[in-house]
Amino acid sequence: MSGLPAVTAPALAETLDALPGRLRKKVDDAVTRAAAWPVSTADGQVTVTVDESTAVTLVLTDGVVRTGADARCSCLLAPNCLHRVAVLAMAPVHDGLDDEPTHDPRAASGEAGTGPHGADPGSTVDGVPATEADDAEPPSSLTARQRGAAEGLWCAGAAVLDAGTSGSGLVLRTALLRAVHEARANGLHRAAAAGTRVAAGLQAMREAQPQFRLAELTDDLRDLLTVSHRLRDPALPGGLVAELLGVSRRGYDPQAGLRLYGLCTVPVVAESGYAGTATYVVDRDGRLWTVTDVAPGGADRAARSGDTVVALGEAGLTHRELTRAGMIVSGGTASSSGRLGAGRAVRAVRASGAGWADEPLRGLWEQPLEEQVSRAFAALAEPAGDRPAGTDLMFLTVRVRGAAAGDAVLAETAGGAAVLLTVADDHPELAYRDNMRLLGAAAGLELLVVGRPDPARRATVAALSIGLAPGTGDGLRLPESWSGHADLGFDRLHRSQLRAGDGTASTARPPATGDPALQLLRRHVERMVAGGRAVHAVADTQERSLRRARLDLGAHLLASVTAAARHRPRNVFGRVTADDGEDFARAWLAAAVYERAATQALIETSWLA
Repeated sequence: MSGLPAVTAPALAETLDALPGRLRKKVDDAVTRAAAWPVSTADGQVTVTVDESTAVTLVLTDGVVRTGADARCSCLLAPNCLHRVAVLAMAPVHDGLDDEPTHDPRAASGEAGTGPHGADPGSTVDGVPATEADDAEPPSSLTARQRGAAEGLWCAGAAVLDAGTSGSGLVLRTALLRAVHEARANGLHRAAAAGTRVAAGLQAMREAQPQFRLAELTDDLRDLLTVSHRLRDPALPGGLVAELLGVSRRGYDPQAGLRLYGLCTVPVVAESGYAGTATYVVDRDGRLWTVTDVAPGGADRAARSGDTVVALGEAGLTHRELTRAGMIVSGGTASSSGRLGAGRAVRAVRASGAGWADEPLRGLWEQPLEEQVSRAFAALAEPAGDRPAGTDLMFLTVRVRGAAAGDAVLAETAGGAAVLLTVADDHPELAYRDNMRLLGAAAGLELLVVGRPDPARRATVAALSIGLAPGTGDGLRLPESWSGHADLGFDRLHRSQLRAGDGTASTARPPATGDPALQLLRRHVERMVAGGRAVHAVADTQERSLRRARLDLGAHLLASVTAAARHRPRNVFGRVTADDGEDFARAWLAAAVYERAATQALIETSWLA
């Protein structure tokens, strides 16, 4: 079903609460049927036709369905009917940020991370565009309402984990969205952003969207439970409050005149329902900045937004033009993370760009690999919005050795180390996958690569942009207008543009994917997210395999999760009593946090070795 307007979380929750218990059991089936109902728009209202005698009418306020009463059904059971719930459940969820005044700065700091696919260049709050805000003293304690909101998010996340994706239908997703709304209203922006990503992941799974990844949902659920659990801790140190709260609007500071050179531009697709483009630029000193165009939408918007005009002054450059040109900016502003702001006082004019082999861009590839790895992995450990622009990127000089599994490309660095170049975003609307398939057939080609390392796989980089290495001939013949590099998400390569190098045989082997024992633990962590508590209670956890690999702490944590999953408190009559899943959620979270930390440490060490 397409063409539906956004709906607020309270409106969806209101319609669901109005349903009798007997109908709640049928709500997921109703949502499945609703996907085939036609949608029409007229006179500022949206009508969904259920059948010849039944229709649901949505009344909009500023383009959004804001209350349950704004969804009206013509059936005899209305308003307590399945039709209203099914229609609103199919609609995108309105985040409410456009309606809110700037939050009290004392209740905000650092931003939360974004959605998958390497979407965030350090420019958004989970895909939500940041706006200007004043600086103020960071908060040192939480209010009672904030602690209550954190508790609500924890309980909603724990309920999703307990049921697993297979059991998390509309009722649990709506409860999570309600908790997210309450958290955002009380300034818990980082936790609310994580909750939004989890809800989006559950929706993608239920709709069998091709971009759904269980691994990404697992990471998002871990983040949600981690932040909400720390926020509800009565002994939370005051120095951590600001970091855990996050911000909805990023503050901007005035910047002196900037001489900028385009580096590359990448599509942005976030699970929170935002998409667009981020262009990296470099100043004279080699510092990276970002210019973004991110708004509600999906991969189709990201594919088109590269040709939108950059919102800086009146230079008239599109993002794809800026990546190959330069710009002089005066009166500009920027966030602490390096995102350039667009205001009325900003003046910008077009200037000449620089090639990757010229200063100041050349210096990016001259950084020692060890320094790049340390910088990038330190940045990846931080919330995406707190990372200075470009600190999570690596700049590599590689020789292509051929295609690897899937659409990945095997290459090796100048030092002979194997590196795997992977697709940065697998949405079919973007050019990444087709381009990587062509590169895999160009053995011997020497390239400069801009990419983002994968913290879960050894020597693996999501390739964002490529250029021909200096002094290596014409193996990569690009149009003159591309200025010597191709942005793999937007520019579509053709077979005629690629000519293999010398084809010298290589001794490089594909890098190992990771430690088998940690991968075993990861599979258990993900399986619990998919199947929930009940599945893990009867599973063989293979703890002995972890102990044989000397992962004693991992084995202990996995045993704790198993014990919590199998423990069901009973009364004197042997009946199972109420169990809120607290122990199971805490045990799973401990195992998930351990697995992530151990894996990231191992992967970073493998690069340095």
